[in-house]
Order: sequence, then structure tokens, then C-alpha cells
Amino acid sequence: MNMKKAHLILILLAGVLGGIPAAAQSLCFWTDNADIVPVRIYIDKEYLGDVTAAFKTQPLLDTEGTLGVDTTPERHSITAVDKYGRVYNGWDGFVTPQPGQVVYLHIRGGQFQQVDRSDEAFAFIFMNWVPLFTLPLDYGRVYRGLSPMHNAAPGVGMAVAAIGATAAMGAAAANNWDIQDSRFPYFAIGLGTEYFSSLQSWRNVGRIKARFGGQGGFSLIADAGVAILPDRWSYNGTSTWRDALPDRWRVNTLFTWSVGAGLDYGGLSFSVRYKPAIGNSYDTFLVGQMAYDWWIATHVALSFNVGFGMGGYGENGLRQRYDFPIGFSLLFRL
Repeated sequence: MNMKKAHLILILLAGVLGGIPAAAQSLCFWTDNADIVPVRIYIDKEYLGDVTAAFKTQPLLDTEGTLGVDTTPERHSITAVDKYGRVYNGWDGFVTPQPGQVVYLHIRGGQFQQVDRSDEAFAFIFMNWVPLFTLPLDYGRVYRGLSPMHNAAPGVGMAVAAIGATAAMGAAAANNWDIQDSRFPYFAIGLGTEYFSSLQSWRNVGRIKARFGGQGGFSLIADAGVAILPDRWSYNGTSTWRDALPDRWRVNTLFTWSVGAGLDYGGLSFSVRYKPAIGNSYDTFLVGQMAYDWWIATHVALSFNVGFGMGGYGENGLRQRYDFPIGFSLLFRL
């Protein structure tokens, strides 16, 4: 009798253990960013479906707009591609489901990047599929050499130049701080215009500048205004850049602003300016610039600036393009 019971227990235990690999295990792909949907999902390089809606909080498995997949409890490669053809880099590209559990995979905005679509590694994506939309600029082709994502060398050179200029202007400012100069200190307001050639953005802004010290000094600067974007950006002769943007961005102008600080010697200044992508003001840049304020009258100056840096559009814009802005301002000392 005991032998029969033991045999029965072994049979049941073997059945339970043997059934574990076949137990349900699921993946649930979802996002909280409406600007990237639909997002195509590939598992082991096979297209499974799309994430088509955004949610404020983690939804339940099989909620409409998510993509739920039942799979085997072993290591799988996973790939997500947004409507622009950018590949998601917010995960390591692999997942191992657990039997009887649901693994929720949150796809965040701002973590997609352009890839070389001719690369064999991405053939399974672009072989029989064309992205639904195009980016404002095709960073992956003509401008590859001007993209920090593909060419880091210019960025290293820019960093070295910025450090050198900061050191030189810092020494000049410190050594000449106490030398009196009738032009300084001052607080000024004015109007300015500048052009970012790579971003094709023409900024027309109101400017504020506070200059401290004597012949040597430092300055704080800020501006705000309107950036004018090109009415059309051709992509293979068919699409406009405006069609690639979310509805709230489909305009020829956008609100823009920036803040910065600089080190000065006389009318010459080296400053660093930053503009994050926030809300509808979705342009972003980080640039170093040399500027010269030419006081043509006691209370009126012409300011000329040239610079270098990087920028783009959206949360991940700083990695999109190298740029070399140039502009001038009319300042009025208060």
C-alpha cells in the first residue's frame, strides 16, 4: 500500500514538474508616450504586432492598445521600432519570461535612435516595411557626419575648444577684474536674431544681459522668442517634415528660449548657452559662443556672436546634430 502511494506521488510530482515549462508566461508591451505610437514589436526577429495607445499608468495584460504575447520561458530577443523607423535602446534587447508570470515591458519616449537601415542587423525590420512617418531631418544619411550619434570626433573637439576658451577667458577676467572701464558693469535688454544652419532654425528673440566686473568680468544672459522653421523639408521628394511631427508641433514657428553664462574681457565674451526640450518648446541645444559687444553709443551696442555645439528636436535632441550658430543683437543699456 505504501509502495502504491509512493508511486502515485511520484507520478503526480513528475506531471507537475513536466508541466512547468508549458505553464503560461506572458509579455505585455506598453507605453506612456502617445507621440511614438504605433510601435512595432519583434520577438526573436519576428513581427508580433503593435502597441497602439499610451497609458498614464501600467495597464493590465491584453488591455486594448497594449501588445500581449504568450511565449516560452527562455531567453528571447526583443526589438521595438517607432513610426519613424527608430529602434528602441531603452533595454538590453533580451527578456526571459517566468512561468506563470506576466513581464511588463514599459517603452518610454525619448529612447529611440536612428539606425542605418541598410545594415544587415536590421534587415528583419526594413525588408518588407517602410516607416509610417519621417523625421524632420534624415539624420541617418546625408548628415551622418554631423550627428553625435554616428561621429563623436567633432564633439570631442568642441569640448576641448570650450575648455580652452573657458580657461583663457577665465584668466583674463580674473587678472583684469579690478581695472576700471566705463562700459561696465551694466544691465541691458535688446533684440537679437541668429541662425542654426544644421537645424535650419532662425531664432528671433528678446535678450537680457547682465555684465559684472570691470575690464574683466562675467555675464549672465537669457533670451526668449520665436524660432522660424522651414516650411518644407523634402524626404525622398515625397514627405514634409511637418507631417512627421505630432499635431501640436505642426507649425512653422515655435516658442524658444535659452539661458547662459560667460566670462568676459572688455567687450569680448565666451559663454555657454543651454535650451532643453520642454513641452511645446521642443527644440534643444547646448552651444559655446564667442561674442563681442561694440558700444556705438553710451547706451547702445551691437553684439555679434558665433558658436559651436549640438542640438535637435525632442527629448533626445542633443544627440541629433552638430551645429554652428551665428547671429547679432541690438542692446540697450539701462
